[in-house]
Amino acid sequence: MAVIDTLGLPNTKGRKPLIVAQVVDALGTGLFLPFAVVYFHAAKDIPLTTVGLMLSVGALLSLPAGPLGGPLIDRIGPRRVLIASNLIRVLTFTGYVFTDTPWQLVVLVTVTLWGDSLFRPAVSALVAQVADDGHRARWYAMDRSLRNVGIGAGGLVGSTLVGWGGTSGYSAVVALNAVSFLVAAGLVATWRRTAVLPSGGDPVPAGDAPGQRSSGYREVLADRAFLGVLATVCVFALCDLALTMLLSAYVIEARGLPAWQPGMLFAINTVMVMLAQTAVARSVERYRRTRVLQVASVLWMVSFALFAVVSGEHVGWAFGGLVLGMVVFTVAELLQAPTSSALTVAIAPEHLRGRYLGLEELMWSLARVMAPTVFTWLLARGASLPWFALCLCCLAAVVVLQRLHRVLPAPVQRETVHG
Repeated sequence: MAVIDTLGLPNTKGRKPLIVAQVVDALGTGLFLPFAVVYFHAAKDIPLTTVGLMLSVGALLSLPAGPLGGPLIDRIGPRRVLIASNLIRVLTFTGYVFTDTPWQLVVLVTVTLWGDSLFRPAVSALVAQVADDGHRARWYAMDRSLRNVGIGAGGLVGSTLVGWGGTSGYSAVVALNAVSFLVAAGLVATWRRTAVLPSGGDPVPAGDAPGQRSSGYREVLADRAFLGVLATVCVFALCDLALTMLLSAYVIEARGLPAWQPGMLFAINTVMVMLAQTAVARSVERYRRTRVLQVASVLWMVSFALFAVVSGEHVGWAFGGLVLGMVVFTVAELLQAPTSSALTVAIAPEHLRGRYLGLEELMWSLARVMAPTVFTWLLARGASLPWFALCLCCLAAVVVLQRLHRVLPAPVQRETVHG
């Protein structure tokens, strides 16, 4: 137990099926994620521009999923919503194999993204239910580490299948992803909470134990402190998406650096998250969450400044600067990811938790829609402009968090909260 605590891992007794389900889900996601665009282009013979339009339309049409899923989580419980989200994606990924008509694929992509947008708040709400008091951030950290491991391993398997089977390999990747969602749904469905006893000593009721009373979004939107949290969530989402949607284009196109460098930078980020996420979450438990998030914002500003000043004239020096920037970026990510999730759950009343998390998911969905257009527009007007814009966003987040630090009660800001 001492080693587990040192590593920042939570108590998993009675909850191992949930952990296995997350790993299986991440493996399937890792199989498909690197090939999402290429699959529709190579296996379905759809032009790349049409594929991009399909994905954008799907993302826009899935924006309501988070807010609509919130009341569902509050009403029937996160476990059932989590199972449903996995089964939805079983159907859509199976459908990908049997159709190559663009409009049908748009429908399938949209429904898949709805499943994704139901999955994320349901997982967060389920963690809030099953985690021991004071260990929610550890659970979010462990979930993130496991997802990185699973996605990395799935990516390797997917690359092997595609390299070995060509077009058939793409179909195998999609089919295996559907299977992974089915297995994950089965694991979550067979798990029961009766074996879990929170540290507070009160038995956890069987089933999902949804909220005792219902309330609409009016009560959530009246929570002005939470509106401030949502603003920071949107900023953090843009910062996170800069890694996947901006860095490669910046390094290769804007600075003219070798194409191998982004892959190495991504590898550094992945390894650091896998090895250090839970330990970092443990190390900041005694600090107020708003302070931790302010530190993360400042570190992101430092990393973006390092990226911005990189020059393409000296490849070696440029790579050294990018590596330093990536290390700082990842430390900020390690601080922010579990802390931000735990803060939202701590603020939310239990009977409205799904709605709070649904709005948090909406912020992420909006960022996913905005990021490609905004980043590329800024990049076309100046190589460093996207990074400076992100610095300003992070500075705004620091100001908002300072206000939240003053108005939020201390128990909400630390891991001693019972939620």
